[in-house]
Amino acid sequence: MIKLKDMENQKINQNTLVEILFYSFPLSFIIGNLFLNLHLLIFIVVSLFLIQKNKFQIRFDNSYWILIAFFLYFFLSTTIQFISPGLLNEKVQDWPFESQPIFKSFIFIRFIILIFIIDTLFLNKILKIKKLFLFSLFCTTFVGLDVILQYFTGSDIFGYESKGIRNSGPFGDETIAGGYLQKFSFLSFFYILSTYKNKNFSTGLFIFVIAFHLTAILLAGNRMPMILTLFGCFLILILIKNLRLVMTLSLIVFLSVFALLAKNDHEIEESYVYFIKEVNIFNVIDVSKLLKKDKAKNIEVTHELEGQKTEWTEGVWKKNWQGVIFLDNSGYNRIFRTAYMIWKEQPLIGFGLKSFRIKCWEVGPKNRHLQPQSKISIFSCSNHPHNYYLEFLSETGLIGTILLIIFFIIILKNSFYTLKKYKQSNDEEIFFLIPIILVIILEIWPLRSTGSFFTTWNATFFWLSVGILLSNKKKII
Repeated sequence: MIKLKDMENQKINQNTLVEILFYSFPLSFIIGNLFLNLHLLIFIVVSLFLIQKNKFQIRFDNSYWILIAFFLYFFLSTTIQFISPGLLNEKVQDWPFESQPIFKSFIFIRFIILIFIIDTLFLNKILKIKKLFLFSLFCTTFVGLDVILQYFTGSDIFGYESKGIRNSGPFGDETIAGGYLQKFSFLSFFYILSTYKNKNFSTGLFIFVIAFHLTAILLAGNRMPMILTLFGCFLILILIKNLRLVMTLSLIVFLSVFALLAKNDHEIEESYVYFIKEVNIFNVIDVSKLLKKDKAKNIEVTHELEGQKTEWTEGVWKKNWQGVIFLDNSGYNRIFRTAYMIWKEQPLIGFGLKSFRIKCWEVGPKNRHLQPQSKISIFSCSNHPHNYYLEFLSETGLIGTILLIIFFIIILKNSFYTLKKYKQSNDEEIFFLIPIILVIILEIWPLRSTGSFFTTWNATFFWLSVGILLSNKKKII
């Protein structure tokens, strides 16, 4: 009898350990990549041991084959590119083993295993989404408070100093607090909404939580996460009928805070005025009309770029218009064009993982004929193209990009069925999938600047979210 009780306690302890490891992922994102990698490895090992020991029921979704095909293809493609004699092979000779593209592309297999584990643990009722949302609320509240404290006092609780409109909070020198809040805030919103929906103060609390998180993202100084979070709130307004009133009130409160802060802080105001100038659609339209009207003439179009004037004849404009006026004053236009030119060199298979940071230095010299008569280059270099789809094209080629897009379409189809079923039944379990759907949509939204899709930070968050959505597919269909 004692042995039986000991075995039951041991099983509970193993289950509890797996739960703690899963629910605490939001904390690991704050601590850093090294800890996140270690956390992910421990979670995978402990979970596989638990699954094998308890003979858990498992299943294999057909969409996994697409991921297996992609990661296998990406590993083989990267290996071929980097073992072949040439620039890529020469540049990585001195890189440490753990940073080698071939090794990095091989260990991406951990994300397929991660999805399989999450699916199995949810299937066998070891994990519950709501507990993850609760831990997310603790973490985003902490980060938000730290960022707000840093903005108003000049330093956060760890002693990290404010950088004007850039406030990283607990992330130190990495100005990614806004990105973190954008990824996890929707989980926090829905925990509050589901937990306190029957309480008298639920509406006020929900409004406060949304306005608080949006304000923290604003003060973090990351504009794209701010735009994406507002876009996510807009999607809630459109898709979730019973949240329209409370979301509208939340946005009104936040916009009032935004206006007050912008009025008293010139840097915040200028940051978003500058952002509007970068996305300069009106200049594109105006200049296009001008050139169309005077097509036969050699019109000179002048535009300001980093405080210097550049003259563009019609011939130069025809070759180089993409992104030069659009995203005016932004370095992204040059990085995007560079990624496009790299993809054109090898459109079918790309150049492999981490190839952009090496190949981008070749683009300018190879395309001098496209360079206008100006000291300002129309090409630029970076560690990655700052857009997921341009990164897919330049590093995985059309084959890899098509495989990923097919998988994204499957995810969007599942998301559509989820929202449709929720409207029909208002099922609470399906309700918890809505924020997961939102963050996945925001991650794969093509019209945005991004970090690298293949970094530990972005990849772990994305595949965690995908794993949760796929694991609950039986509730959707």
